[in-house]
Amino acid sequence: MNFFDRLPVFAADSILGLNNAFAEDNRKEKVNFIIGVYEQPQKRYGGLASIRKAQAVIAEEESNKRYLPILGLPAFLEEMRELVFGSVDPQEMVGCQALGGTGALHLGAKLFSMSQLSRKVYIPQQTWGNHIRIFSQEGLDVVRYPYYNADTKSVLFEELEKFLQEAERHSLVLFHCCCHNPTGKDLTENMWERLAVLLKEKELITFFDAAYQGFSEGLEKDRKPIQICISAGNPVFVATCASKNFSLYGERVGYFAVHGGSSEELLKISSCLQEKARGEYSSPCRHGAEIVATILSNPYLKQEWVSELGGIREALAKLREKFVQAMREVTGHTFDFIASQKGFFGYPGFSQKQVAFLREQKAIYTTEGGRFNLNGLTDKNIHHVVQSFAQAYELSDSQ
Repeated sequence: MNFFDRLPVFAADSILGLNNAFAEDNRKEKVNFIIGVYEQPQKRYGGLASIRKAQAVIAEEESNKRYLPILGLPAFLEEMRELVFGSVDPQEMVGCQALGGTGALHLGAKLFSMSQLSRKVYIPQQTWGNHIRIFSQEGLDVVRYPYYNADTKSVLFEELEKFLQEAERHSLVLFHCCCHNPTGKDLTENMWERLAVLLKEKELITFFDAAYQGFSEGLEKDRKPIQICISAGNPVFVATCASKNFSLYGERVGYFAVHGGSSEELLKISSCLQEKARGEYSSPCRHGAEIVATILSNPYLKQEWVSELGGIREALAKLREKFVQAMREVTGHTFDFIASQKGFFGYPGFSQKQVAFLREQKAIYTTEGGRFNLNGLTDKNIHHVVQSFAQAYELSDSQ
C-alpha cells in the first residue's frame, strides 16, 4: 500500500527555485541577482566586525547552552523593543523571539487567525512572495491592494487610500515598513500620517514587515511609520529579523511584537504566542539572539555596528548610482528612477517576457519584475548587465 499517494507536489519556491536553476546554469557570463543578501567576499560576516567581536565576548563569558524561555532571550527582547519601537512602555506590548523574519510573520498570522476578528489579510500587489504563502497557510483570505505603478514608477497612494476605505473592519493590513520589497519605493511620512488616521477609523490591524530597518534612511527614521501608527492609537504588529541588518542570515534570529490592547488582552496575546511556539519549536535559537543582545547592550559594539550598517547603506547607494550612470553612459537609456529607490534592490518593473529574456538569453537571473540585488553588480559584469537591461527594456510584447 502506498500510504502517501494523496500528498500534493508543490511548485518550487519562486526565489529559491531560481537559485537552483542558476547553480545548474553552465554559462560563464551568468549573473545572480536573486536572493536578498549583502556580502563582501573578502570580509567576514558581510563586513561587520562587530559580529566577530560579539562572538568573541560570548565565547569568553557564556557558561552553558541551556534552553531559552519560550518567548526568547530576555536581553534580546529588551534590546529589540528599543531598536524597533524606540521609547515605548514595555507594559503596553508583548514581544517574542522567532525563527527568522519568516517565523515572525508566521506567529503574527497565527495570532490574527486565532483572534477570529476577520479572515481578511490585505497585502500589497507587489510584495515578497513568501508573504502570500505564510498567510494562506493559516487559512486566511489574502487580498492584494494597489501599491506601485510600473509605468510611472511611483506609489499608487490615492488608490491605496481608496482601497482601504472599503476594507473589511477588523481585518489585517500588511505594510513594508521601509525599503519596500521589491519596488524600493516607500510611503512618505505625510502619507503614513494620513494612513494612520484611516486605519484607526476603519479599525484595521496594522502589520509591519520591518526586515530592512536601517537600509533606507537609518535605524531611527526607518521605524517612523511604526511610531506614527502607534501614536494614532492603532493596534500594531511588527515582524523583523537580524538577517539583513546584522548579516545573521543563517542564525534565524527573528522578532515579533504586538503593541496596543488592554493588559488583559496583552496577557492573552502572550499566552497564545507561548502556546503556539511551544507546540512548534519549544524554544528559539540561542546563539544569534545572544550576538544581537551583546551588540545592542554594549555601547562600543553598538556604535561600531551602527557605523558599519551605515557603511553598507552607503555602499548600496553607490552601487545604485553606478548602475544608473552606466545605463546612461553605455546605453543612452535613462534608468534614473532606480536612483530614488531604497534598500537592497533595483526594480525596473519588467514584464514576465522581459525577465525571461534576461534569464534565457543573457544568463541574468532576477526575480519577478526584474528585481535585482545591487550587491550582485561588479566591475566585471556591469557592462554585460546594463547592455542586457537596455535590450530587455526595448523588448516589446509583439517580439
